[in-house]
Amino acid sequence: MARLCVIRNIDAAHGKNIHGHTFRIEINFKDKLVNNMVGNLDFHEINPKIDEVINSLDKTYIDDVLKERATIENIAIYIIKRLKEFNNLYSVVVYEGRDKYIEILKEEIE
Repeated sequence: MARLCVIRNIDAAHGKNIHGHTFRIEINFKDKLVNNMVGNLDFHEINPKIDEVINSLDKTYIDDVLKERATIENIAIYIIKRLKEFNNLYSVVVYEGRDKYIEILKEEIE
């Protein structure tokens, strides 16, 4: 079993007392090695969809995008729901700042 991780950063505002953060997002895929690739994943195939989802969050008031309170849990769930087409999506990790993060497994959302 192997894991492949795509990392992105977004800047967004949230909360009742509007304030901003740089969120680090790790999108993890897990699968068997096939032809020396994690589940035959190709960055050229997954990056466009990942970038579409991430760009929908970047430079926004993120509560409006999620249509609910923008906790790091809700951000991770939003991303998982939009990437669920990838069978070997394993988890999404969202950091708020450098010292707080959540990891949610795709299986928890299905």
